[in-house]
Amino acid sequence: MIPFQVQRLLYRQGRRLCGIIVEAFSKPGVLASISSMLAERNLDVIYCTAITAEDKRGGIIFLVDFTDSDATPQSIAEELKSLEFVEDVTIIEPVVDGFLIDDATFPIMLGRRRALILDDGMLRGIFISFRERLGSGGEAMLYHLGLEAGRSRGRHAAMLAQRIGIKGIDKGLETVAKALKALGYGIIEFIELQENPPRARVRVYNSIECELGRGAGYPFSQYIRGLITGIVSEFFKREMIAREVKCIAMGDPYCEFELQPKGSTT
Repeated sequence: MIPFQVQRLLYRQGRRLCGIIVEAFSKPGVLASISSMLAERNLDVIYCTAITAEDKRGGIIFLVDFTDSDATPQSIAEELKSLEFVEDVTIIEPVVDGFLIDDATFPIMLGRRRALILDDGMLRGIFISFRERLGSGGEAMLYHLGLEAGRSRGRHAAMLAQRIGIKGIDKGLETVAKALKALGYGIIEFIELQENPPRARVRVYNSIECELGRGAGYPFSQYIRGLITGIVSEFFKREMIAREVKCIAMGDPYCEFELQPKGSTT
């Protein structure tokens, strides 16, 4: 499986890096035309991503290595501005040679919602250090944070499913699982799903939380367990509880959760 790389910071020792943001009209051939022009100037495009087009206007972010080219960022910007479909060009200058930060685009958006990128170093502070400092109280807080996040996402997902014509709890939850995978939580599979009485068995491969807790020797999931519980509760319209019966932190190949209605004795 190919990882999705979000490149907001770039370091290439000894290289002459620069960022170029091209604001342009959205139409077939724009990306090809710009890429061809950069290639003709012997510029190496290390990373490229599109800014969502609205009203036929959008943008493209290029992180470019100028080391082996005689061109300058300013000359390339002027050349790009001469293209009929280009509205504006912004140059992202390196902090120092070889180190580039895209501080020209803000905020980060996930669709129409503002988002925040956390790498595993920051997540370790939340999922590991937080527990170590606060013990079982910290674990309970992580669970409830996940639960409330799951309820919010579940409500939004259920409304979206209804609006775009996704019918049935199984299809709705399958769509949510794909969305969570796309967002980096893990690879989530609903391997059992029963509506009456409501029950579910959920398998998670490569859980971001439990990968950080490998070797703990006990079921480690709190935030993700709460997240799944909140989502499933919203779709079933009934308060559910989840028990982690397998966990990669215990040496299992995946994490697995059994969900049933709160208060159920079976």
